[in-house]
Amino acid sequence: MEPYDEQKAMDEAWKFLRRNTTATLRFGEHLQDVSYVLCHDGGMVIPVMVAMLQPQDMVMYVPEYAEDCMEMHVSLEQFSEEGEGGACVDRWQMYHGEPPDVQWAKVVIDAARFHEMFVDGEGLQRANELAKDEPVLCKEANSDSANLTRVCAKVSNVEVASPTMVGIDPLGIDIRARFGIVRLEPEVPFVGKEQVARFISGDA
Repeated sequence: MEPYDEQKAMDEAWKFLRRNTTATLRFGEHLQDVSYVLCHDGGMVIPVMVAMLQPQDMVMYVPEYAEDCMEMHVSLEQFSEEGEGGACVDRWQMYHGEPPDVQWAKVVIDAARFHEMFVDGEGLQRANELAKDEPVLCKEANSDSANLTRVCAKVSNVEVASPTMVGIDPLGIDIRARFGIVRLEPEVPFVGKEQVARFISGDA
């Protein structure tokens, strides 16, 4: 049996969290499906019902309540879409469209369990090192929809009509499709915008 490697467990959990954008939130005796987005500072945000904002025990299951999901013990911090919070709200809508609820909350991860490994919540909030390059790279990629469709098929074997690139981070690229978010992951993490550009062009 391999010895427990905390950093490896943290990295695998982080990659899984980045790979998904949906979850089931248990608050009290209720279960609610939610869609999340990770902001550039690594924080997770979701639209919420008022009932979710009451102090109570909360568990988030990613990508859904199932046997092999990631289980995270969380708390919610309400924020306003005015001011600094607006960027995260805009990002969520870019990924998922119109929100089902009008309240917004940051998801604070206290701890998580993934594949029987336990990780500290702080390690699951990592800033996006490619944040400053994201707008230009997304604009360039979205200017050639046919090429983006080819890249989606090549990397993920998923046919995406009218794809829209909405996010980039060192572990991959997020494509908005009509049926949800398609994740495109390079064989090795991106270390700069040049690698991302080659990947998008299909040369990587």
